[in-house]
Amino acid sequence: MTRDVYQLTQVFNESQSSRITYVAPAEAQRLKGSLMTPGKHVTLVGPSGSGKSTVAEQALAAAGFDVGRVLSFNARAHTRAQSIFTVLGAELGVGRTVKAVEQRLRDFDLIKIEDVHHLSLKARTQLASRLKLWHESGIRLFMIGIAKTSDAILGHDPELAIRNDTWYLGTQSDTFMDALMTQGERALNIRFDDATRGAAIRAARGSPSIFQAICRAACVEADVMRTAAEPQQVAIDLAVVTPQIAKQFDGRYIRSLVHLTQGRRSVHDVYFKLVQRAAASPGFRTAYKELEAAVVGIADPADRGRVRSAFNRAIDVLPTLIEESGLDETLTYEHRTLRIDDPAFRFYLDHLDLTRVSSGVVPRRRRYEYDVAVSFAGNDRPVVDKFVEVLEERHIKVFYDYNQQAELWGKDLRRGLARIYGEQAQFMIICLSDDYPERDWTTFEYEVGRNAASKRTEEYLLPLLVGNRPPIVGLPATFGFLSLQDQPMEKVADFVLEKLASAQEISPNALRLRRAP
Repeated sequence: MTRDVYQLTQVFNESQSSRITYVAPAEAQRLKGSLMTPGKHVTLVGPSGSGKSTVAEQALAAAGFDVGRVLSFNARAHTRAQSIFTVLGAELGVGRTVKAVEQRLRDFDLIKIEDVHHLSLKARTQLASRLKLWHESGIRLFMIGIAKTSDAILGHDPELAIRNDTWYLGTQSDTFMDALMTQGERALNIRFDDATRGAAIRAARGSPSIFQAICRAACVEADVMRTAAEPQQVAIDLAVVTPQIAKQFDGRYIRSLVHLTQGRRSVHDVYFKLVQRAAASPGFRTAYKELEAAVVGIADPADRGRVRSAFNRAIDVLPTLIEESGLDETLTYEHRTLRIDDPAFRFYLDHLDLTRVSSGVVPRRRRYEYDVAVSFAGNDRPVVDKFVEVLEERHIKVFYDYNQQAELWGKDLRRGLARIYGEQAQFMIICLSDDYPERDWTTFEYEVGRNAASKRTEEYLLPLLVGNRPPIVGLPATFGFLSLQDQPMEKVADFVLEKLASAQEISPNALRLRRAP
């Protein structure tokens, strides 16, 4: 009997589907059922590398769809379009009007949109609104995308839920992986030894694409490039190949990780320690208590109070930072748990040298807990509150009493504020108005700040007029100041960034965190 000969990449290939090693996940049968239900829209979501496209293709074939009556396209080609009718009109070769598009859509049994998450928010919102109408007129859509839920793509609409079946394709079981490997062994006339088999399944973390990559790399190491003429055993130390596979994901993850660990330039490297703890965790979830122990638990007892405050502030903004870093489809912090949603990212962390991340972080000056502390009269709080918000948008760490109420609660305020204004801030912004010299607390804070300034070798007090300029004892009329009457808050905040950059001997641009592309 003549054996079919396959090239290695026909059997194990992480970048494109392989019918030879296709194993139907449990969701495939349910997906087939939805596709065969007249009038139903269908959405298939899951992380990158979960096999969505392959499962979709097989389910359509199993459901008996004629490929000639299925309009298929990828939304990546339409990322700039602001209307779903612009997208569909371009694919159908008709005008962008509702009438022209819908008339042509009725010629197809199904419209399949791959990577639907790449459509603009406006286009997706419009798509979601039309689905309810199309449900009644026989126009059916099959949408495939990277997301944790269909809500992330189409928004939350209870009425849409009954018209759209959603299936989530996540990690797969060890049994699934074993079946995939067995089919590859048959095609290539090889046998992975038990050690290689078990190590590959564990390393893949339930990701079919990662598993395909590991199997392919193991075969390359064993010089199995096509179906073997004689049965061959493959026994490979996967510690040799997995780091190289992980490095292929640098383009997707490394800059985003550096961005996240830069965070709000934490004085105690909190964000890096959070990532470090998640990387060291054996699974996909790291509980709050584990994160706290990794940051606060290892701190010097004398410094633990300040570290705990920094940790709590970091946790408060962690969901925002994850989104800003472009990792919101990969990581989630909710319900006091840091969760990895993408098995490929879990694999990447398993094999990443974290010094590559820490070396990309611009550290802030470690002598100070806060970049700036603001001192102001109570009547000026509405203005100061907006100014603090502008500062924090630029990731400047601000001591602002409203944000530290829990920390100050029950403490001797004079002693606590004296330490903050005298020792823990890089700069002190004095928000001057007619009320400033008339209040006991502002007088106290100013005296503390003036005393601290006399002990520093660089400027410390930064006067900012939020009202009229009052005479202040000890503050010369020639002292440089800024005024919100002359400069917008955003410009003043940029000046603060420049002061911080100058003090730390790094460029201002290094302090401006940008979303990773």
